[in-house]
Amino acid sequence: MITPLDLAETWDRHASRVLLIARSIGEPADDAVQEAFIALASQPHMPDDPLAWLVRVARNQLLMWRRSNLRRQRRESECVSANWFAANANLIDTAIDAQQVTEALLKLPSPTREIIVMHLWGDMSFESIAEITETSKATAHRAFQQGLKTLKQQFSVRDQIEHNVQLPSETCHE
Repeated sequence: MITPLDLAETWDRHASRVLLIARSIGEPADDAVQEAFIALASQPHMPDDPLAWLVRVARNQLLMWRRSNLRRQRRESECVSANWFAANANLIDTAIDAQQVTEALLKLPSPTREIIVMHLWGDMSFESIAEITETSKATAHRAFQQGLKTLKQQFSVRDQIEHNVQLPSETCHE
């Protein structure tokens, strides 16, 4: 059995990263992280890679809740399409901020977004990410690279649009 001290140390070491990664997957991330630690407490021994194990359990919990919610919505015939992640058209800022990065990440497909967050903010190896996402290490790395390329393109287009709007006199010489 995992001792309370081991569990507390694991919480201190990994809870914030697991929560950050879980938030990139969906809500209720806090509940999923708690469920993951409850599941960890009931394990006979500490997993070899506790962070990867916790992320996998939290991710699976969130995906299970998501599927359950979709089934419930279908049963209730409430197909309300809410645009949860639409960018606010009134917010225009020339500098990249956390909100813009979040919005850009949310435009990526879920697995790619999860891989980027796990690697950059969760500081997880591609080997651990591959285990969690049930893909190969190479596939996880390719998805990461493709996601970064897509993000760079999104911000490049945004910068070009801003420069064209901000500098019209420089583009029209007579």
